[in-house]
Amino acid sequence: MRTFEEDLEAAVAYHGHLCSGMVLGVRLARLALRRLGIDDPLHYRDLIVYVEMDRCVADAVRVVTGCSLGRRRLKWIDYGKPAASFVDLLTGKAVRVAVAGDAPFPGEGEDVVAFWQAIPDETIFRCQDISIDIHPDDLPGRPRHMVNCQGCGEQVLDGREEAAGGRILCRSCAHGSYYRSL
Repeated sequence: MRTFEEDLEAAVAYHGHLCSGMVLGVRLARLALRRLGIDDPLHYRDLIVYVEMDRCVADAVRVVTGCSLGRRRLKWIDYGKPAASFVDLLTGKAVRVAVAGDAPFPGEGEDVVAFWQAIPDETIFRCQDISIDIHPDDLPGRPRHMVNCQGCGEQVLDGREEAAGGRILCRSCAHGSYYRSL
């Protein structure tokens, strides 16, 4: 495993700046990996991570674990929480680590690395052993299922299609999309 300093440097290089989220994300991921007994996450292919926010913490977790959306080992659950769940597919063990609601926070202009390093994990994080039932369509690897939407004609992978009105549709045709065609 890389050192904390190496992980933080890599996370900052990926993310673009140093902030509390970088330090917290690195520490959060390293804590979970220790609890799962994973020493070399960058080469370990049986780890899936569910991040619960789309902010700095998520980038740090991605860098420390080596998990990515494209390899289907990083999942985003939009809870808006600085937390993540780590699942070891090989052992079946899983742990969720979250920043405690009563965790202190550095003041304006304070050295965030020094601030967070002075506080023990037990004060910052809440850890719990968990289980997650992962659907086969959500596992890493090649798509297990592929259809074409009968509305827009685009491909839909991994069971994300829906039956509506007697047709097989993608979610955007079934419910409306986040974008509008011009």
